[in-house]
Amino acid sequence: MEPDEYPTKGEQPREAAAGQVACWQFNLTRVRALLESVDAAPRGDQEWQPDRLDMLLSAVRIVDVNDEAIRLFGLPADRDKVLDRPTASLWPEQSRAALGDLLTTIAASVHKEPVTREIPTVGRLQHVVLTGWKAFDSRCADTVFVSVRATLNTPNAVIELEASQKRYRNLISSLPIPVWQIDARPAGRIFERLRASGITDMAAYSDEHPEIVNLACEIVQVFDVNQEAMVLFGGKRRSEFIGSVKYLFSTTPGATRRVMLAHFSGARNHVEELKVKTFDGRLLDVLLLMTFPVPGERLDTTILMMIDNTARLEAEAKLRKIEADFSHAARLSTLGEMTTSIAHEIKQPLSAILMNAQTSLRYLRRAEPNLDKVDILTSRVVESAQRAGDIIGRIQDMAGKREATSTLLDFNDVVRQCVVFLRHESEDKDVVITTKLQPDLPAVQGDRIQLQQVIVNLIANSIQAMKVTPQMQREIYLETQLDETARVSFSIRDTGIGIPVDHLDQIFDGFFTTKEGGLGIGLAICQSIIQAHGGEITASNHPEGGAVFSFSIPAKSAAEGQLQNGQPFGLQEDLVPRII
Repeated sequence: MEPDEYPTKGEQPREAAAGQVACWQFNLTRVRALLESVDAAPRGDQEWQPDRLDMLLSAVRIVDVNDEAIRLFGLPADRDKVLDRPTASLWPEQSRAALGDLLTTIAASVHKEPVTREIPTVGRLQHVVLTGWKAFDSRCADTVFVSVRATLNTPNAVIELEASQKRYRNLISSLPIPVWQIDARPAGRIFERLRASGITDMAAYSDEHPEIVNLACEIVQVFDVNQEAMVLFGGKRRSEFIGSVKYLFSTTPGATRRVMLAHFSGARNHVEELKVKTFDGRLLDVLLLMTFPVPGERLDTTILMMIDNTARLEAEAKLRKIEADFSHAARLSTLGEMTTSIAHEIKQPLSAILMNAQTSLRYLRRAEPNLDKVDILTSRVVESAQRAGDIIGRIQDMAGKREATSTLLDFNDVVRQCVVFLRHESEDKDVVITTKLQPDLPAVQGDRIQLQQVIVNLIANSIQAMKVTPQMQREIYLETQLDETARVSFSIRDTGIGIPVDHLDQIFDGFFTTKEGGLGIGLAICQSIIQAHGGEITASNHPEGGAVFSFSIPAKSAAEGQLQNGQPFGLQEDLVPRII
């Protein structure tokens, strides 16, 4: 070309228009100071410092390309996905040093003569010649044009290339889930240099240098999205999505580090749940799925997909609320069936308080008050009041509506409290409760009230199941032990009529009951609570008669934590009963 044939801004060379030359138009404004500080002497591919080359080509922006550049370089067919992109994200890896050398030479030159660099091979291209020149229009001082002449290495390369690109674009566009195409190569190059310097523990390195996480978030770029992604984020134009990935992780910044660690470790995929904020201000719960490229694939493309879980999580929250209400109703139902026993249990300490108080008054009204006796009687009043308070407290715990709280528990102590709670009920029904509690059981982690609800429900059911059993034969056996799988197990056996065989498969179904006026939710909730604690509950008949219910839950070893005496020890999100 003669100088008057070189295009100004917005033009293309005549040969490029004819489809013979690929032409790129670059803007150097963002790197003018850097370019002017670089020696313009040719360096060759091996003489560039990787850091400086990355910095240079990441700051050089693409202003325009012609159709031949799109075809030969495999660029997105939609120019909006190319324009204003960092050159480093689209220019082939093999010739990056040559392009950097070309641009620095042109920038340092005071003349507008073209500068040429030759490269043997770039991907499918052979005998590549890069020719660059400054725009002749003085208003476009930071504009540089680069033409690329080359031959293809096979006669069918163009057809194969176009077909491959079309298949890829159609696949991404037709996927029914939101997809982001991301260029993570700049981060990959940083990782390579860190590995070369001996860094193997990226987690420790990022703790010492947290700025690397922010840097990775800045230089990793979104270069395309499909229609589903635009709908999910409420975007109107693809250009809104192009650029740094920061907007994807702004609500869950810790996810950026986890993704970076997965990429550095060489993981093929990364999956996690996170919150994202859409362009129209909505806060969504999504499942993030990322696939990192491996050699042989498009190394410039990391695929990021999102599945909107917001509606599902909201439905689960509502379901947990309903289940908590059912659990509360079941506790109230159990307490309702024990009203007489509860009243008697409270009446005993109140009667003792009344009797001791009246006696104290008589001693005080004597001509010479017997203060020693009054002191003894007053102490008894205090003890009885404390006992009444304990009884009322246990009832309030059972009847109260509260959030589940996971703590380290002495399981034997939980069982003993349940026996005390039902003491009058069992005595009133002439039932003898025998306990065999293995000493030195390891602690369990769970909700005290929920576990008590299970055990109280099972004991109360056993008491009711022995109505027709002769009084002298009404017995309940409670046993705890550490089983062979290092789990704390509990079993209850009664001497009642047992469970009909055809009911065994339905015994834990919601709303299944054989009790007149029963709700049919007690055992279903017991099962839900035990499952939420990581255990299983079973029902069977004992060979000698009566029913047997057993469950086991994970034990906590001494290394996992010390008994907290009821203090919170990390609430488990799934510690909510499920009956539906």
